[in-house]
Parts: sequence; C-alpha cells; structure tokens
Amino acid sequence: MGRPVSRAPRPGTRACTSPDAPPESEAARKEQNERIYAPRRERAEKAKTEPATAAQVKYLTTLAEKVGKERFDAEFAKVIKGSGIEPCAPRQRCATAAKRLTKAKARKLITALVGHP
Repeated sequence: MGRPVSRAPRPGTRACTSPDAPPESEAARKEQNERIYAPRRERAEKAKTEPATAAQVKYLTTLAEKVGKERFDAEFAKVIKGSGIEPCAPRQRCATAAKRLTKAKARKLITALVGHP
C-alpha cells in the first residue's frame, strides 16, 4: 500500500498560514523569506554572468581527461544550449572551451560529467 501520508504541514511552510491569516503574519512571513533567500538569489544571478573560476576550469580539464573528449563535447553542448556561449570548435582543447563558461554553466557541466558512470 505504501507509506502513510502525513497530513500535518511542516512548520514554516506556506501551508501553515491559513487563508484567513491576518495580513501582518503574511507580511512577516514574506519579510522573513526575503531576509533569508535574498542573498541566495543575488549569488545565483551573479553566477549566471561571472566567468568560471580557475578552480572550476582546472577541475573541468581533469574531468575531461577522465571521461574523454567526445563525452565532454556532448555534455558541453547540452549545458550551453540556449545560452550565448559558442559551441566547441572541432579541434578545440577542453580547457579553452571551459574558460568560456560562466560559473553557473561550469557547475552544471561538472554535475553532468560527474553524475554519469
């Protein structure tokens, strides 16, 4: 039959505030949410435009040696799809291609390369 479903909402989630909650508690919840998550949102926005760090590029080069050029190129193409980053040239080195990535795209490529056996 499966695991029983818990009906009680977790504390701090939106389900804990009833629809007829006073506007003050809703405003307090929104203010707390903004205070906690605003720095994360700022960092995420910056990562979309900042170039990849030297450590990321170095790690990507190491990963490229382990997984092979073909796999690196395939994952690179998937990661940059829809962004303004140019695809790998036919005889371009992996390190050169990795230097063109943003922090966010580099992180996504690292996850893709490490995640598959």
